[in-house]
Amino acid sequence: MLGLDGVTYNILDPAFAEGHMPTLKKLLHDGASGVLSSTHPPYTPPGWTSIFTGVNPGRHGIFGFTLGHAQDPGGLVRLDRVKAPAIWNAANAQGMSMGVFNVPMTYPPPSVDGFSVAGMLTPEGGGATPENFTHPPELAGDIARVAGGYAIDIRVDYDEDYKTTAIIDRLSENLARKRRALQFLLAERGEVPLLFVVLEAPDRLMHSHYKYIDPRCEHYRRAEAEPIRERIWSFFDEMDAVMADLLGWAGPDGFTVTMSDHGFGPKEKVVNVNLALREWGLLSVGGAGTVGSSAGLRRLARKAKGVVPKSVWRRAKGAAHSSIDWSKTRAFSAPNPQQGIYVNLKGRESGGIVDPSDYEAVRDEITARFHDLVDPDDGAPVLDRMYKREEVIEGPEAADGPDLFPVCRDYTYELSEGLYSSNVLTDYRALPRGFHHMNGIFGVAGPGVPDASGLTASVLDIAPTTLYLAGLDLPIMDGRVITEALPEGMVAGRPIAIRTMDLPLAGDGTESSPYSADEEQQIEESLRNLGYL
Repeated sequence: MLGLDGVTYNILDPAFAEGHMPTLKKLLHDGASGVLSSTHPPYTPPGWTSIFTGVNPGRHGIFGFTLGHAQDPGGLVRLDRVKAPAIWNAANAQGMSMGVFNVPMTYPPPSVDGFSVAGMLTPEGGGATPENFTHPPELAGDIARVAGGYAIDIRVDYDEDYKTTAIIDRLSENLARKRRALQFLLAERGEVPLLFVVLEAPDRLMHSHYKYIDPRCEHYRRAEAEPIRERIWSFFDEMDAVMADLLGWAGPDGFTVTMSDHGFGPKEKVVNVNLALREWGLLSVGGAGTVGSSAGLRRLARKAKGVVPKSVWRRAKGAAHSSIDWSKTRAFSAPNPQQGIYVNLKGRESGGIVDPSDYEAVRDEITARFHDLVDPDDGAPVLDRMYKREEVIEGPEAADGPDLFPVCRDYTYELSEGLYSSNVLTDYRALPRGFHHMNGIFGVAGPGVPDASGLTASVLDIAPTTLYLAGLDLPIMDGRVITEALPEGMVAGRPIAIRTMDLPLAGDGTESSPYSADEEQQIEESLRNLGYL
């Protein structure tokens, strides 16, 4: 299982055309491949969790990097808060060991028969090699020794990183350590028949430099783009070398399932949802927060943002949201990674005021307001479609997710919690940044796999397809086996077997303690730098 965070054909096709990433190009072009639809919204936490569980967020319960929302925060997500079994549970239950390496949302490291190295949301330990990031625990020391130290992620600052190649150099150093760690694991623990590896670097790059990579974007032709793009292509070749290592381990008789948790596209503008809801009379602020309605003070705040340290500004932004008067608020923004809107429903939210009998009316009012929202720069509607929660999420955990999911300008307009922004829309067109899109990639390669392109599948299909290719039965999942990507006659000779299994949850048996206050602060600051909080 080869995971490439955020990868899309929009940037792969130009890279392939320039002669880069030959391993990945062959992997996709010589097997079955196509577009992989993400979760709603197309974000890392629900996306990767759906990939490794095979179920939608309404069953696994992960909607963002944090649980809850501004009114009732539930803290950072951890693997032991996932409410569904994972692919490693299904494999281990059938006697198959597995290796798990750098998969986002796998901290604490899963207690697998095999090995695991935790991914994104692992406490980094203030820049030193993390603690408690492997299973078994003693594996951490070996990895740190052979890799020359180890880091889960890099430091990111998208307010500065788009200007130079510095972020690519940091990613390159981090990837080199991960490659050494992987080479050690493949040599010393490579007897596992099933391996799941994720490279998160493409996501970090495209948030910062996407418009320099996609030829459809005007930024692609700017003078400053070419040297940055050339460094990106060389880094993509560094990633390709890691893929070659993995394919060498798998051998000619092995299967490879490639996937991304979401795609990418240009980031053009941001919709400041709380400000919009306030202007529409659906959200109210009280006390000192009412001062924020002054246009002059908001202009002053914008100037302050340029001189006040980022950490101070972000804490002030969080404090501003605490000024929401819940007793007069009917709807409010979900946290940024959830890309949705909550109704302040009585009996569900701690300060809920909307009677359940008025729930649909409030959702209809919000939808109508969004349909009427136009961008003053071109006079065209901002909203493409408003999804109700039950249209895209279902299951016992669904009630904890947002009530509405607006899709704005094909995801080129990101949703933000912004309440004291100067306008409902904030313009990012001058910057080369990218934002998540529904359309990722997938591929299946191996002996007998047909040469087929243009297929379509969902992130929910990755786990069942992988388990089937591994010769295992499937637990009950939301996804399907991508039969059109399998060798001819395989299913006829070995029918897909789906059965009820008594499996532990994804994080059962993990041994790490809950995040400390310092760890939560460090991870939240990292997520803010990524633009996720």
